Amino acid sequence: MMMRWITLLFISLFLFFSTAFSPVRASVFGGQSHVSADLFVVDNSSEDGLLVAVHMTMEPGWHVYWQNPGEAGMPVEIEWELPEGLKALPLEFPVPERFDAGGVIGFGYKDEVVLFSRIVPDGELSDRSVDRAVFPLKAKLSWLSCKEVCVPGSDSLQLQPDKADAVQQALAGTFRKRIPRAMETYDGDLTIERIGHRKGDSGGYLEIVFAGAAALGLKDFFPLFPEKGVKLDGITLTGKSVTVPLLEGSLPEKVEGVVVTETASYVVGGMVGKQSGTSAVSSVSGSLPLMLVFAFFGGMLLNVMPCVLPVLGLKVFSLIGPDASESGRRTGRFLSMVFAAGVMFSFWVLAGFVWILQGMGAQIGWGFQFQSPAFVMFIAAVVFAFGLNLFGLFEFDAPVVSGRVGKVATHHGSLGAFVSGVLATTLATPCTAPFLGTALGFAFAQPSWVVFLFFTIIAVGMAFPYVILAWHPSWLKFLPKPGHWMYIFKQLMGFVLVGVVVWLASILNAQSGGDGVLRLFMLLLILAFALWLFGNIAGHGASFQKKLMTWGIGLLAVIGVYFFLIPDETSVKRDVGAAAEGNQSYIDKNGLVWRDFSPVLLDALMQEKKTVFLEFTADWCLTCKVLEASVLSNRSVSDALQRPGVAAVKADWTTRDDAVTALLQRFGRSGVPLFVIIPQGDMERAIVLPEVVTVDMLLSALREAQA
Repeated sequence: MMMRWITLLFISLFLFFSTAFSPVRASVFGGQSHVSADLFVVDNSSEDGLLVAVHMTMEPGWHVYWQNPGEAGMPVEIEWELPEGLKALPLEFPVPERFDAGGVIGFGYKDEVVLFSRIVPDGELSDRSVDRAVFPLKAKLSWLSCKEVCVPGSDSLQLQPDKADAVQQALAGTFRKRIPRAMETYDGDLTIERIGHRKGDSGGYLEIVFAGAAALGLKDFFPLFPEKGVKLDGITLTGKSVTVPLLEGSLPEKVEGVVVTETASYVVGGMVGKQSGTSAVSSVSGSLPLMLVFAFFGGMLLNVMPCVLPVLGLKVFSLIGPDASESGRRTGRFLSMVFAAGVMFSFWVLAGFVWILQGMGAQIGWGFQFQSPAFVMFIAAVVFAFGLNLFGLFEFDAPVVSGRVGKVATHHGSLGAFVSGVLATTLATPCTAPFLGTALGFAFAQPSWVVFLFFTIIAVGMAFPYVILAWHPSWLKFLPKPGHWMYIFKQLMGFVLVGVVVWLASILNAQSGGDGVLRLFMLLLILAFALWLFGNIAGHGASFQKKLMTWGIGLLAVIGVYFFLIPDETSVKRDVGAAAEGNQSYIDKNGLVWRDFSPVLLDALMQEKKTVFLEFTADWCLTCKVLEASVLSNRSVSDALQRPGVAAVKADWTTRDDAVTALLQRFGRSGVPLFVIIPQGDMERAIVLPEVVTVDMLLSALREAQA
């Protein structure tokens, strides 16, 4: 890499001095440009004006440069001497070739090329042809020709009014076919699904995803904008997408270039992060009010998803705790609002992180925080501490404030209600509920304020049932009356939370291996001892100052230990190299072969016209595990997926994977679980199944895909 940049530096310095000191250049190279040029008229019509061919012939081994010369070089330029009332439009360049000189990438032409210059009247006229009386027209053509060395050259040319002969017309026709088609002439055979930033191990990338018939065979891509800031030697084309690596610190807001397909070439471009064109699977359509309704009901349904069930009992417990007196009802109502505030606060924090990360160009989705081993360790510690509280190892009383509200809040623990809301939200985010996946898929493609609005509505939906039940306690008559059973129930829920910690430890094992689990257990041991110690020192009856100082010191100590024990996120236990090549697979208990997703694998299966069943999953998604156990392990489903022409592919989102995130967004979703069926490799006909799927639904969709 260093040698490549040294070569580029020397070439740039040479071009500077050779251009600045042209007399020296002429004496060194004897005035030889190794290029000959001439002009001839291709057409002179009233509709399109005068079309001029700029014919250039290079000696063997020499080349000239395209409008974007690449990492070094200068483009061919033409300067016309035109009478008043005429103007020259920008020079039109055919698709170039790619040159590699010592690792320095350039774009241009060798042997022979015809560029095109169009001259039209200056103004809106019905007749745009050029009068023969103004001929001959004069022009100065300049270029840089390179072989082992580079020689700037120029020539003064004259254009006569007569049209070219048959040989010249045929030559012009050959090169006119290589002029990239303008954006407004696509006629739907090429559209841009998405242009986005993504990050990889070696830096940032621009990804352009295409749709349409012309997108089936991408051959090359030549950037026009940005001209600099991209790694030209790393441009790759996979399936219907172009990946352009960026130099460090480069983050363009728009991109433009020429994409070459099997049949034609096109000028393409757009704003990064925006979608253009249409595709059956590229985005979620719908009105904002309808999607907000989906978000509200999706938030309500989060309460019955497997991810939230570990704390469901705690929330029911908090509802039946207050007595039936007026004071008890006021307490229940107040605590329900505190619980709702905890839910709302958590969703606003999540929205803030989404806003920050999207602003940095990261591709994220619902539950993205569980992809971080540091977060998994943190939430495991919080859940473990909450469980120890239910066992009675320690109690934490909020400081008493004055007034009736202060007494109500302290009596049943407003802090506990708030933390319950935070904990319920945190454990809800790994899963998506019916309606919620569609709403979030819509939201994540919108501006940041829309994401914030959606998260707020989801929070309102999630807290709504508990607020309503707290304000109407008569609806809870089917529950037993408060008594000693509540004490036993509270301790049982503590064991449930310990089970959640075990689940989180398994996630950490998938992300960071045994070392990450060992670090977690060390943190939990220290945390348990600290809570026991400080619970005894600053327990019930201790002064406020003693509680504040003791818990403050304890909290700082535990935070210090946490940061010391955080797993190294670069040590994720995953064979990324093999996964990138699509070489990893495993066989489930029914004999079904599952292959690990990679863009290369998916592209290969689509080229083979296979029907692809895609499962988007993650170890931290309990709903995913429930669906795997109840649906994917079903013998009928396994038999259907083992039929000839069907491939089962698992897209694991346990750790951050920008390729999986991009594919989720392409299907209009932002989280897992998600099942997608691609019939005979045709992405345009992709069947996106609901968040909650039954065996019959899946089998029916597979039959439809194979019909």
